Amino acid sequence: MGQHVSRSNRDRIETLTLRRPPANAMDIALLEELRDAFIALARDDSVRAIVLTAEGTTFCAGLDIKALPGYSRAEQLKLLDVLNEMIVAVYGCPLPVVAALNGHAIAGGLVLALCCDWRIVVDATIQAGLAEVKVAIPYPVAAIEVVRAELSPQVARRLVLSGESVGAAEGIADGLFDESAPREKLIEAVIAKAARYAELPREAFATIKRQLKGPTIAAIESALREGREPLRDHWISTETIAATARPR
Repeated sequence: MGQHVSRSNRDRIETLTLRRPPANAMDIALLEELRDAFIALARDDSVRAIVLTAEGTTFCAGLDIKALPGYSRAEQLKLLDVLNEMIVAVYGCPLPVVAALNGHAIAGGLVLALCCDWRIVVDATIQAGLAEVKVAIPYPVAAIEVVRAELSPQVARRLVLSGESVGAAEGIADGLFDESAPREKLIEAVIAKAARYAELPREAFATIKRQLKGPTIAAIESALREGREPLRDHWISTETIAATARPR
């Protein structure tokens, strides 16, 4: 068990739980733990499906914007690199990945949800949105490719360019989530879905998932391999620091 990501296994289903209160915001350590967990599980023949959830009433609030002003240039680049690597590990995982969205999913937190194969959101008052534009944080290459692939052009345009949030019902209508469940039934519903995925032939599932997601994964991997991450030269700017300091 890591400091920010706990793991448990039952009946060949691995549950990963984000544990960085109060909002499970992403810092370098959490991203590294999540990336490493998915890489390890992809190689574990005893695991047939993964459940991704979080503690509390927020699934993930995205990057820890309170920490950004204190990051050195080297730490900013490290954050960018590990964020891209985490997205590749989750989105490209050969195993079925089912998200149990226990609460708010904002910015990178919603991108993380979009990396999962099936997304069940709690039937409660939540906010979900791609708020990067509001805090002046451009999208790393892996994040924007996943958004393009997983959302319709109309929904992506509206959410990406406005930064607006939607609730659970609208999120289902927009394709952010696949279904909802009452809070007390959420994990039960997600485990049931993961169990159905776990019954599928493992190698065939991995091959077919790669066929479906391969173009997006290839575009990300090619950009990273060839050094075509445009944000390496200009990501966290003075505008970002000013925007993140504003009360919300």
